[in-house]
Amino acid sequence: MSKKKLSFATTLLGVLLFLPYGCDQITSTLSYTVNEPVYMSFHEFRATKAAKPAQKMVNPGKICLYGDYLFINEIQKGIHVIDNSNPASPKPVAFIELLGNIDITVGDNILYADSFIDLVLFDITNPAQPKEVGRAEGVFANVLPATGNDYPIRNLDWTKGVVVGWEVKTIVEKEEFVPYYPCWGCFYLASADKSSWANSGRQSTAGSGLTSVTGSMSRFAVYDEYLYVVSNNRLQVFYLFGHTAVKGHEQYISWNVETIFPYDQKLFLGTTNGMIIYGLTEPAMPNYLSAIAHVVGCDPVVVQGNYAYVTIRGGNACGQNFSLLEVIDISNPSAPVLKASFDMKEPYGLGIDGDVLFVCDQGLKVFDATNPILSGARLIKQFSSIHGFDVIPYNGVLMLIGNDGLYQYDYSDITNIRELGAIKIEKN
Repeated sequence: MSKKKLSFATTLLGVLLFLPYGCDQITSTLSYTVNEPVYMSFHEFRATKAAKPAQKMVNPGKICLYGDYLFINEIQKGIHVIDNSNPASPKPVAFIELLGNIDITVGDNILYADSFIDLVLFDITNPAQPKEVGRAEGVFANVLPATGNDYPIRNLDWTKGVVVGWEVKTIVEKEEFVPYYPCWGCFYLASADKSSWANSGRQSTAGSGLTSVTGSMSRFAVYDEYLYVVSNNRLQVFYLFGHTAVKGHEQYISWNVETIFPYDQKLFLGTTNGMIIYGLTEPAMPNYLSAIAHVVGCDPVVVQGNYAYVTIRGGNACGQNFSLLEVIDISNPSAPVLKASFDMKEPYGLGIDGDVLFVCDQGLKVFDATNPILSGARLIKQFSSIHGFDVIPYNGVLMLIGNDGLYQYDYSDITNIRELGAIKIEKN
């Protein structure tokens, strides 16, 4: 090596050796999008709710029949009350504004409805003038409204009130630091503090003997003096007494529970992995009887006689990419047996009445269930112009709720099923 090159190298080495470990502060900027919670005070959230004049349906969800009245959930907004004494001409008569409402059921003239973290009770002795009469506060832990996007949630503080919505924000953070190593040629990427983020997340009998009927997508069921609620991997039991609902037993369910169907002193739970059966010999503390597994998928259940009917919807967040209708023999509830499986397209709710099976699949499909094991192969009729979400078949009238409104059909003559009346959603 030449003396000139050696001199340069020696000089450079000397400079590096005598540099301090560290250098001037460096500022790193990171930008990201989050959902910031919008709070409502507990006092305002729990202010007594009074019935309002009937409103137009915009985004209907769960459905419940009680006597001559239908109660239809307006997703996260409240409940439509509809006089259905003439199914050919249903009449909206009132609206209950109830933030965070998803599920409803009725027992002994009391309407039970969730409202984010609370369970709210309404006296519907006069269904056209429902009155709030009770509330069990904070019984549904950490319930949040849907974000409608995949951004993370930031800065949750459960002491500030109830989260009733989200504000999408872009966060820009700057972080200054002094590297430990010499800065020549160094590279450092600062990360934002995400420690405050959270993951974004039937028939019922009542004391009066009057029966309420809910759709197959319901998470609420009333039996005797108890209300049963399923959500995620929990089964909650509430003791009902007059205008009060007292939270009692709660138990962990090994699979993610989506729906509940009470039948013959049993609870049939639809989960993403299969169907679970609980006995109600002691209603205050349901006892596990059995489970039958299926492929991962969204899963409502209805039961009649010795058979349970299950739809399994795949795709999106529901699981694998195929969908099925399964028929399960439950004559021995401790050992259910899968008897038949039929391909479906995109099934949602379903209902069974006598020899007729209704499935919301690419509209509405009507099957002959005279022989349950062959039911999925015996299509009687299909209505393809609607998008059915759930159904209630009762006394020859089918009530169907979908994203385009309420439809009702007369199926007393199965060879001539005809539409009776509808409340259609007006599209913009």
